[in-house]
Amino acid sequence: MTDRAQLELFRERLPRKPYHTDELTTGLSIADVSRALGARYIQPNGPTHRHWIVFDVDQPAATLSWDDVGAPAPNITVTNRANGHAHLIYGLETPIRTAPDGNVAPLRYAAAIEAALREKLGADLGYSGLICKNPLHTHWLVQVWEPRVWPWAKLYPVRENAPVGL
Repeated sequence: MTDRAQLELFRERLPRKPYHTDELTTGLSIADVSRALGARYIQPNGPTHRHWIVFDVDQPAATLSWDDVGAPAPNITVTNRANGHAHLIYGLETPIRTAPDGNVAPLRYAAAIEAALREKLGADLGYSGLICKNPLHTHWLVQVWEPRVWPWAKLYPVRENAPVGL
C-alpha cells in the first residue's frame, strides 16, 4: 500500500458524520464527512467499530518517538509543526466492535494492547482518542511509516512483558 493509499484508507474508514473542529477550545461539531474533512481535527472511529488506535505524544520530536523506544511503526504520524507533538495512528487489520452487542473478550484484548503501547510510547494517559489531528489536512506535517494495517497480535508481540489479560 502506498502512502497515498494509506491516507485514502483513513478517509474511507471515517464515520459518515464525524465529530470535527478547527480549534479544540471552541467545541466539536457533527457534519457529513465531506464537510468534516476540511477541519484540523476529526473523529477517526465511528460509534460501532474501532479501525484506528491513536496515541497522543506530547514531546518535541514525537514523530519518531516510536522508533526511539522500539515500538511498532505507526501507519501515520500527524505532527504539529510548531511544537513537534504528534498523533501516532495505527490502522487495524481487524476492527474491534465497540457497540453494546460487541464481544467483551476482543475489547479486553484490545484494551490491554493499547495500554501496553501507550506506556511504551509515553503517550498521554488522558487522551480519549475521540478526535485526532486530521492527517488529510494541510495544517499538519503528515508522514506514512507502515504501509500495511496491523494485526492485533503484532502490535504487542512480546508475551513475557505482556500486560495482564494477554
